[in-house]
Amino acid sequence: MMAARVAWLFTMWAAAMAGTQPDLKGAFDPAAAAPPGPGSLSWSPIDQLLTESIAQGAFPGCVAAVADDIEGILYLKAFGNFTYEVPPPLSPEAVDGVAVNVDTPYDVASLTKVIATTSAAMVLYQRSLLDLDTKIADPTLLGPLFGANGKDEVTVRHLLLHNAGFPPDPQPNYWDPAFGCPATVMEPSPPEVFTCQKQIYDSLLNQGLDRPVNTEYVYSDLSMITLMYVIGTVSATHGLTTDRDLRTDCMMGSAEGQLESGASQCHYEAFVRNYVLNSHPNGHPTGHPNGHPNGHRNDHLDGHTDASPTRTSPSRSSSSSSSSPASSSSPASSTSAAWESGFLPPANSWSLVPPTWNDTLASSSIYPSAGPPYRNRVMQGQASDGNAYANG
Repeated sequence: MMAARVAWLFTMWAAAMAGTQPDLKGAFDPAAAAPPGPGSLSWSPIDQLLTESIAQGAFPGCVAAVADDIEGILYLKAFGNFTYEVPPPLSPEAVDGVAVNVDTPYDVASLTKVIATTSAAMVLYQRSLLDLDTKIADPTLLGPLFGANGKDEVTVRHLLLHNAGFPPDPQPNYWDPAFGCPATVMEPSPPEVFTCQKQIYDSLLNQGLDRPVNTEYVYSDLSMITLMYVIGTVSATHGLTTDRDLRTDCMMGSAEGQLESGASQCHYEAFVRNYVLNSHPNGHPTGHPNGHPNGHRNDHLDGHTDASPTRTSPSRSSSSSSSSPASSSSPASSTSAAWESGFLPPANSWSLVPPTWNDTLASSSIYPSAGPPYRNRVMQGQASDGNAYANG
């Protein structure tokens, strides 16, 4: 019964996304007494809906899955190709297109606010290490410097509810030349590095509010970016992550790994990797910087930040990198753990990921503050975000 309801909800969602009216006959019968399971359902309405959506130009391809906590995966199927008509930019020889398969990784963008950041907060709450009503300016979290410009009453709960009073985005965006990240001036392809880590962290501490705390819901990247630093700080303070768990490229962006220099971002990534994406059912971590699930790990990492954070199925942190094309001067690999978690996939794997979008609208009214070399091509294996450039 639950599986049938999940299938019906998925069909309704997919129809809404495609702008079509689904044929729900047989997809969900509230009176059905059959137990949940693959044999008790007809998945043909989903097949038909997704196939028709591709034909109508809603999206060139997708992977659809339905699962529950009893039967596991009930439905898993791939449809379509990476692109319409023209080959993906990194597979120009594929004149007939590159087919999507069930293992194709997709960028899930801000879904990581839920998958990664909110889930990480839940894990800490469950361990009694994070009180939702603790003020962010508390010395145990980001400290009194965060209270500047009216933020002294903001709590963890406000961040999760998006009613902290933050505007939707920092102004200027982190990738904007006006913000002044060191790598921003490098053209034609700014490297995706952590050299702006402290500047962005200090900017957050000085960020103001544009409405009173706890008065209005405003979906804000700043809430989740703040929570990223909170989670990393708590994780480091309680020893859940140590320097051995961290990406060395991330640590190189902070002053001697100090949390007040932005290193809490590095601990956040490690905590999400170990306790959310790769966690054992009993809550113990299984993922480590070198990607070995059995707990063996090296003291040093060989990571680079030459690729943007693209979440893989099934698992982007609210803090991410902007885009830069692969070039002969770009390192071709990242830590295996990074690709395992979907953050900063290595350049030699970009061709496995469908293009995120035709990101060539830099001069349009839609993105008035963006400009080359940030959004100047069809990106594949990467994602760009004005709120995260040069922040890793």
